Amino acid sequence: MDMLLEAILKNGKEITFGFLFVVYLCVTWKDSKDREKRLMDHLDRTTTTLEQIEKSISGMQEEIKDIREKVEKE
Repeated sequence: MDMLLEAILKNGKEITFGFLFVVYLCVTWKDSKDREKRLMDHLDRTTTTLEQIEKSISGMQEEIKDIREKVEKE
């Protein structure tokens, strides 16, 4: 036990910086996970919106085709 206490006292700076590094690493990892979740949610919403836009454009293309056919018949 005395040897452990002596090692901690001798290497106090290294232990402190090591501990701070581990804490910083954990905080950064958590932030990265949160950021990735927000990004995936945004990507899901964007995909849904793009699918709706695609359906609308397809519908308009069909309507334009029908109008074009009517105009050509006249």
